[in-house]
Amino acid sequence: MATEQPFFLIDDLHVEIEENEILRGVDLSVKRGEIHAIMGPNGSGKSTLAHTLMGHPSYEATAGQVLFNGEDILERDPNDRAKLGIFLAFQYPLAIPGVSTLNFLRTSLKAVKQEEISAREFRRHLLEKMDLLKINREFAGRYLFLIYT
Repeated sequence: MATEQPFFLIDDLHVEIEENEILRGVDLSVKRGEIHAIMGPNGSGKSTLAHTLMGHPSYEATAGQVLFNGEDILERDPNDRAKLGIFLAFQYPLAIPGVSTLNFLRTSLKAVKQEEISAREFRRHLLEKMDLLKINREFAGRYLFLIYT
């Protein structure tokens, strides 16, 4: 019986910042439908891993690979990674008054897919997916949050 290939795979990832190695051989395998949480004390490398996955220029992967749907993403720029559906969210964001989550997501989809979708159709689709994931529909109308790093 063939084993299912991981949808997301981190293999022996080493990362440094300004020649200081922070991550030393990180491994993670995630199959479709699985949910994993990265937890640990301050200074254990969680943010370094997240920034590396997003392609932050200050973080250099010196060894290993990161496969997303079978494709190594380490050489892709952050915009390409975002187009694949990879994003980074933070714990304590600040609200941006006047910009709803729904409008931000619709604009983001248009930028990535390069095609227009009506506000009504997008809202219907978003609410359907929110219901599927059991996410409170009120989140769609909340203001977008801004992160300072």
